[in-house]
Amino acid sequence: MKKIFLALSLLIASYSVYGQGIMVAGKVGTSISTIKTNRVNDFNYKPNFNFGVVVEAATNDLFSLQTECMYSMISSKSEGTTVNLNYVDFPILAKITFGKSKRFFFNAGPMVSILARAKEKGPINILDGSLSTAENSNERDGMRYLNNSNFSMVFGIGALIDNIMIDFRYITGFTDISRAQGNDLSVSRFDITVAYALVF
Repeated sequence: MKKIFLALSLLIASYSVYGQGIMVAGKVGTSISTIKTNRVNDFNYKPNFNFGVVVEAATNDLFSLQTECMYSMISSKSEGTTVNLNYVDFPILAKITFGKSKRFFFNAGPMVSILARAKEKGPINILDGSLSTAENSNERDGMRYLNNSNFSMVFGIGALIDNIMIDFRYITGFTDISRAQGNDLSVSRFDITVAYALVF
């Protein structure tokens, strides 16, 4: 975790040297997510919240690099059991922007996510891979059954009007987040966020 924060700090510091313009923004929104698996019926899409900060450095009016630190709450349900996963997300996005007063953009790039919390609640044990009947339907901890990190790709579109940035993106997980043998799990989600941006 320390290495990730150090890398982000160095990247942001390099922006201040080489960037032609710096944007800093606070953002909040919703993640509409599902968990893909080979063991049970498909999970339902469920909404939850995300929030964080954005730093963007432009090399010119067309191209920029954008890094973020986001806290994302992921929820999905299958077989009557709801799985709640919280991640700290670190996307690094290439961004193409068009327009003058009203600016529209496309962005894409990789994202590394660090697992912060994992809970499930319902009649079936899913995260441990057993699919057995739970002793009770109370909330159960699932951190030990999941990998600490997840790798995804991000594809998004959005607009910046005055200081308000609206961002819609699709995020697809490329790695198996489960440690349980044969219990392949991956996260896919749609994020919709609104940010207030300051440009320097």
